[in-house]
Amino acid sequence: MARGQAKQGEHRWSREERLEMLRSCQLFAAWPAARLADLAAIARAGHYPRGTEIYPRDPRRREAFVVVAGGIEISRVSAAGKKFVLGLAGPRDVVGLVRLLDRQPIHFAYRAHADSILLHLPADALIAILDAEPALWRDIALFMCARQGDSLRLLNDQQLGSLEQRMAATLVGLARIHGIAGEDGTELGLRLPQEQLGAMLGVTRQSVNRLLRGFEEAGLIATDYNRITIRDPLALDGIAAAGD
Repeated sequence: MARGQAKQGEHRWSREERLEMLRSCQLFAAWPAARLADLAAIARAGHYPRGTEIYPRDPRRREAFVVVAGGIEISRVSAAGKKFVLGLAGPRDVVGLVRLLDRQPIHFAYRAHADSILLHLPADALIAILDAEPALWRDIALFMCARQGDSLRLLNDQQLGSLEQRMAATLVGLARIHGIAGEDGTELGLRLPQEQLGAMLGVTRQSVNRLLRGFEEAGLIATDYNRITIRDPLALDGIAAAGD
């Protein structure tokens, strides 16, 4: 976030609120109380209206962040203007941990795809907390390995097979990472406009609409205002695996 935007984007949260949110994250849930308190002390909350870029013109900024509310799109635009969506992050996701380990600029854009609240964790302060209790580095390593595996599977699913197979695999993959179990199935805990799904798959909004409508008519999913609920994950798995 540019310096002139920082005050506008500030969102005041109490220490107790920051602590509760951090404790609800899978990565930090098992951390000792003292280290969680240290983490809450360095966390800075910010509000980002839909469409706002998190680090505009600042690829060297070294911060991780927790998504408190809303959602973040991680993307890159080619020289020809084609957009590729690498991934999506929803509430309680921890994003940008690679910035702890790599001082090279990160050229992927992080953008709020809904009105969002983030807790920023400055890299140097977070590293100091981890160094004070080195066993916590293991949690970071395991978390990043799991996310790397998710990203590789998602990239594979987005690029191989027919469009129907790729869409099915993408929905199943997003449900695995962001799914919320409910009575009617697994809801993707993300707002997913059809344009965004199209950017993930490299196709038009019209192609996405046609596929989703077909899946819905077959009873595999339900859609409601950019929300998708997976009703038959086994059937979607079967479609995704058809080209293997």
